[in-house]
Amino acid sequence: MDKKFLDRLSKFIQSVESQMDIILPGPASLQFLSYYKIIEQVISQKLAKNIIIRLLCPFDEDSTRLTKHLAPFIGYRSIKSSLPKSPSNSLLFIRDRQDIFSISVDMQRQVHYEHVNEYDKFIFSLDNWSYSKDIPTVRNVVYCFDLIWEEKENNDKTMKEKIHSELLFDLLSHDIGNYHQIIRNSLDIVTSIAKNNNNDINGLSPDREEIFSYLIIANRAIDKSLTLLNNLRRLERLYTQKDLQLISKNLPDAITNAHSTLQQTLYNNNPQGKRIRFSLNIVNDHDNPTEINIIAEDLLEEIFVNLFSNSVKYSGSSEVKIDVLIREYFIAEVKYWMVTVCDYGKGISDSMKKEMFNRFYSKAEGSGLGLSIVRTLVERYKGKIWVGDRVYEDYKQGTAFGMIFPASQ
Repeated sequence: MDKKFLDRLSKFIQSVESQMDIILPGPASLQFLSYYKIIEQVISQKLAKNIIIRLLCPFDEDSTRLTKHLAPFIGYRSIKSSLPKSPSNSLLFIRDRQDIFSISVDMQRQVHYEHVNEYDKFIFSLDNWSYSKDIPTVRNVVYCFDLIWEEKENNDKTMKEKIHSELLFDLLSHDIGNYHQIIRNSLDIVTSIAKNNNNDINGLSPDREEIFSYLIIANRAIDKSLTLLNNLRRLERLYTQKDLQLISKNLPDAITNAHSTLQQTLYNNNPQGKRIRFSLNIVNDHDNPTEINIIAEDLLEEIFVNLFSNSVKYSGSSEVKIDVLIREYFIAEVKYWMVTVCDYGKGISDSMKKEMFNRFYSKAEGSGLGLSIVRTLVERYKGKIWVGDRVYEDYKQGTAFGMIFPASQ
């Protein structure tokens, strides 16, 4: 390595007065600095003048030990270089935001390196170097460095907050679920004791009747709380599985499974004695139901579980009628599957239709998350969803939800 070049670089580093920014696109650049003890010079400047040092460098196996050595003295941000690998490695120094020193170094691994230290395994050679204090050039380089640094800083902060929030969510959802079960069991025991002490529930004294009414209110509150918690878990699952690979899923199967899930839910907890009359029809008789597929994953069923649950919740009748229709739909030459879910409940006014897919919808009887989850899932599968009236311009005759999904090829 040219001694004059090393002396020039050394003087450049030693003349820093307040701040030095360093960009090392590849780990070989950091190894070069360590081999020629340039890192020691940078640390010496930090100790002597207490200058600010910021380093942008890839974080990998080769650079871990060196960055740990530097960490107490510098501000460090790891970057992921997308540039193709090359034997030539660039280094860039920015001195006091006024001038720059750039280097291009070749690094070759020696063929025989037994019984030598780590850095003697490589041969470094200077490819090119330049110095500039051209104001526009320096200004642009400083701007780019600051931009990358700020973006990486924000990204690191976001990742830390994400990990922290996921941990809190896991702890809270697990513990709250356990507490719910304890409360529910306690309420069931109290209710059972009260019933056993007075078999004639219709002849309860006013005090006992009031106790039972509070027990019913407490049980309903637990149900709502559990629903909210389950919806939050679903949203968290959606968020953490953004990159999940979608596969071909059968649409009639997902709808049928959702109906079975709701039936089981009503079997386990149905204080109002509601029952479902369900129908699923496919318009195109020539289509085999096994061929009605879309690109989705297991959460597809959640769309219909939420919609069917709303039909039950907002129906004033003991018999809840739900009609589902599947048919072909084309936009230009692209084939879609259109699904319509109709019920015969209270309906939804036009003023409520506009906002009901928003998260934490304020006019919902529950948490206001259900339809937000539905829309998120439909859009995740490249579909569209809308809401209308089962009977045109008469919302009180029931609600109709419409969806289209691109057909799986």
